[in-house]
Amino acid sequence: MAKGIDAAKIAQIAGVSRATVSRVINNYAFVKPTTRERVLKIIEQHAYSPNFSARILAGKQSYTIGLFHALRDQVGPKSRLEDTHVNFMTERIINTASTAKYYVLVYQVSDPACKVEQKKIVDMFKQNRIDGGIFVGFPNSYDLIENLIEQGFVTGIFNQCIPEKNERNRILVRLDYRGFAEIVDYAASLGHRDIMFVCADMVHQSGVDIISIFREGMSRNGLPVRDEFILQAGAFTRTHAVEAFSRFMERKPPMPTCIVCANDIMAFGVVEVLRQYGLKVPGDVSIIGSDDTLVSQYFDPPLTTMRYDFDEMMKTLTAKVVECIERPGSSHFVMTYPGKLVIRASCLRRDRGKNFI
Repeated sequence: MAKGIDAAKIAQIAGVSRATVSRVINNYAFVKPTTRERVLKIIEQHAYSPNFSARILAGKQSYTIGLFHALRDQVGPKSRLEDTHVNFMTERIINTASTAKYYVLVYQVSDPACKVEQKKIVDMFKQNRIDGGIFVGFPNSYDLIENLIEQGFVTGIFNQCIPEKNERNRILVRLDYRGFAEIVDYAASLGHRDIMFVCADMVHQSGVDIISIFREGMSRNGLPVRDEFILQAGAFTRTHAVEAFSRFMERKPPMPTCIVCANDIMAFGVVEVLRQYGLKVPGDVSIIGSDDTLVSQYFDPPLTTMRYDFDEMMKTLTAKVVECIERPGSSHFVMTYPGKLVIRASCLRRDRGKNFI
């Protein structure tokens, strides 16, 4: 690199502002082609390069995908080991990307509302350190994602639902939560009438959809939906499920005979609390989860759950992001995956359990 050369000197030689040099370096779209060409030529002549690859400066691919996991309120090694599901999804994304000769930059976001973390994500895109991004676990309506898509960046999203949005660079895979109606049908077929539902906050579309479908399933089976049996935890985590269900138990309320949880991790937390109160699963209370995590079949008792093909979902999401990067004209992609009820030992017929009502 030429001695003493910097962005200010490049700007002076090119007859532009330093901000314009920065826009060219970061490959912003709103720079005149003639200006961009002039600045890039001067950068090349003076062998000027900031702290990232010179070929990226010229707008070439980094062959890297950013994977952004929103892991709100999950901190420490214990919670990471608990949620093997996240590790499984990450591994599938990395393997699929690797097959396509792409690297994956994994960034865990502990607080999606944090402006500092948001800026780090945006910088990765605008500095061309990544060619596209995959977002998992973020709120359904998230300004950062919407802004990235509006600016033309390739963005893959897991489990978003905004029907009116269909940009070609918005790649979606999501779960079909109608399986929760099947869960209610199954619980009702076992004779359960007092069914609790443990869900999470409403910033995720999944939270909204699941509760609505649960209520519809209860209504179709002629079952009452009791307000105290709709339990909203702060997030889809074991810790939040433990806290919410513990508060419920402290009130010494009438007990449900069956508890449906929004995912398996939350179900594990509910079972933990039930055992603290001396209650048996499924002898006293039946439990049903969703997702069929890798450990659900080995849980005690093995968990009845709704299975989704996360393997295929992550492979498809990653492959379609790569396709959109390499073929900018590819069309909008959205795929919804149905679930399949897996019946295990965590449920009993109502006449074999106890009556707490």
